[in-house]
Amino acid sequence: MSIEIRDPGFHAVGGADVTFERIATGCLFTEGPLWDPRQHCLLWSDMPGDHLRRWSARDGVTTFRKPCSMSNGLTWDRQGRLVACEHATSQVTRTDPDGRIIPIATHYQGKQLNSPNDIVCAANGEIYFTDPPYGRVEYYGVKREQELPFQGVYRVGPDPRHPTRPRRDEDGLHGQHLLLRPGRHPRVQPRGDLPGRHPGAGVPQ
Repeated sequence: MSIEIRDPGFHAVGGADVTFERIATGCLFTEGPLWDPRQHCLLWSDMPGDHLRRWSARDGVTTFRKPCSMSNGLTWDRQGRLVACEHATSQVTRTDPDGRIIPIATHYQGKQLNSPNDIVCAANGEIYFTDPPYGRVEYYGVKREQELPFQGVYRVGPDPRHPTRPRRDEDGLHGQHLLLRPGRHPRVQPRGDLPGRHPGAGVPQ
């Protein structure tokens, strides 16, 4: 495997000499890698396979959750609970310590969310997520029409049916990643393959 390092800052994280080891095969389309520093394991989503997998040096690859509602982005909240974006249900869910899966974002203004995709938890505990339409097509989700006429960035609130929109100038972006900077609202990193957009558009300067 060959790699191209485009930012020299990578060396500060990965070191000067980087090697790669394949730890899993048989996945259809992987997303949402999330490291668990407590269990020393990696979680990731295989959306088309409807399979949330786990890897550790001791156990290798095992099943964490199957089916997993075609989960995509994963993160931890400030209490260390797993939070997942689900394409098949158009929900953001939280897994409690007793194993219960609790929806924490499901609708906006009475309409079902598109398909939550990427998610991040800020230092103050606020949870933000993107809501593009990818999970409403076959293979990556369940084919169905959108109920909302836009794609937005949301903040989870106390009522799962009423997340808030901290900024609206991101509407229409088919976002892939969320960027957080101290003292600022989250920004979306748009896909670079959309007409009229380019990689990096929407990133705060």
